[in-house]
Amino acid sequence: MQRIDLKSLIRLIDDQKDIESNLILDEGCVIEAEDQKPLIKVINYVINYLAALTDKPLAISLDLMADGPLMTLMAYTDKTPESPLSPNVAEALTAYKASLMVLDDSGSYIQIKIQFKK
Repeated sequence: MQRIDLKSLIRLIDDQKDIESNLILDEGCVIEAEDQKPLIKVINYVINYLAALTDKPLAISLDLMADGPLMTLMAYTDKTPESPLSPNVAEALTAYKASLMVLDDSGSYIQIKIQFKK
């Protein structure tokens, strides 16, 4: 098992992508997992999915909650996604004891929340 610092991971992914984003990241959001590569792929996929829907900066936040870190990725958009998120995303997150929730306020924003359990 290795410790994965979610704040560092998001910063690393954000630095490598050529997109505008507003980051609000709490310290201490750490999870334990065997391999961080699938998680990196999931975060990249979600960012690409949201970035395709908007020309505004993405809002990416990380909150240290009592029951585990909460990662929220949001795109302000008036577009409707052409396709839903891949079911593989939720499946890949089970290795990280994480669940996925999509909030679609059509015409305003789309928000994807990833809740990690302690």
